Amino acid sequence: MSVSPPAAPRGRADDGSPASPATAPPVAPAGGRAASLTHARLPLLFSAVGLESTTAVVAPFIAGTLGAAPIALAGIEAAGRAGGSAARAGATKLADRRPGLRGPFTVAGNAGLALAAAFLAGSNAVWQAGACRSGSWVARGLGTPPLLEVASSTSAPRELGARLGLERSVGALGAAFGALAAALLLAFVEVRTVILLALVPVVAAVAVSAHGTLRGRDTLDHGIPAQTRPQLSLLRQPPLRRLALGITCYEASNIAAVLLLLRASKLLPDGSGRLSQLQVVAVLYGLFHLSSAAAAVWGGRLADRFGAGRVIATGAAFLLGAYAGFAFAGEGDLTAMTVCFLLAGTAAGAVDAAEYTGAGRLTPPETHRAVFGALSGLQSAGRVVATITAGGLWTLVGPEAGLLVCGPLLVLCVALFTRGTDRPR
Repeated sequence: MSVSPPAAPRGRADDGSPASPATAPPVAPAGGRAASLTHARLPLLFSAVGLESTTAVVAPFIAGTLGAAPIALAGIEAAGRAGGSAARAGATKLADRRPGLRGPFTVAGNAGLALAAAFLAGSNAVWQAGACRSGSWVARGLGTPPLLEVASSTSAPRELGARLGLERSVGALGAAFGALAAALLLAFVEVRTVILLALVPVVAAVAVSAHGTLRGRDTLDHGIPAQTRPQLSLLRQPPLRRLALGITCYEASNIAAVLLLLRASKLLPDGSGRLSQLQVVAVLYGLFHLSSAAAAVWGGRLADRFGAGRVIATGAAFLLGAYAGFAFAGEGDLTAMTVCFLLAGTAAGAVDAAEYTGAGRLTPPETHRAVFGALSGLQSAGRVVATITAGGLWTLVGPEAGLLVCGPLLVLCVALFTRGTDRPR
């Protein structure tokens, strides 16, 4: 693959040095591109409903029904995240070489997600549930289309954050629907049945993706700039170096949501009112994703206006407040749990949109496939470290230690971004 000459970033660095605008990318015909994007979003939406309806109940199921320790649950999620990131990177690389593989990869990923849900519902041991849960993340990574890369290459530089935030919100809305559907189903069926019913939206994702592949609609890569590898000289730019360091600090503090759900299940053993413990936890997870979807849209727009750094710093402060609330909330305090999940969800959506916006603004459009892939890998690696560390300290010391160990890195993240990393022109 050829190497592109170094290009100027798409914004203005905080030290005041001007950055020449990146060349506007060519845009494919609007009708064909819109149809391709819509068709790619549908399987992602259905698979998010299925996966996150399982996530809403998996912490009480594995830790409660099967008796796993927090460190075991953390290890399961960490292994799944790492495997999912590797599967996504491998699928993207192979699809770059042979574009016709993108559709089959999506079908295979969604089919794997369906199999994982079916076997998870029948699990009777921690290792069985762990293998199925980790496998579901690997399948999700394999079947995830490059929506963010396509969106970044076909949007105007000044509207990059708004476009990426919108794409990020699609999956969050599907996840919220899945969690709330799980809460509703728990009023009529047991946990294993809820997990098994996740097959319904996932099978729909398989059908839609297979139909699109057979009809030749997996054409997301058509019409975008030829992608090249970024040069290492890009990392010599102070704004990009600061962004990478700040993202590392934030993501190394980003504990998997299942540990937060486990904490909520411990603090709300009797549920609330007519809702059982499992229903309350699922509703809280739905609120987490609803706030994440809204924050992704607004976070992207704010990153366009004020710069990605300030949005990430605000998100880090929100997440720190959420962790403090999870650590010190009293038993049965539903209000505190609700506020904590709303804060954590807001941080998740806004920061994710801002991270990709900052990376996209500071790098040339023709390198976004590689840059976004590296960012996704950095996010997964940081979350693996945060989840394992929190789960280990939770098991050995207590939940407060596991939740607050990430505090210093979040404070450092806020400090790094007090001046931001990029500034829209």
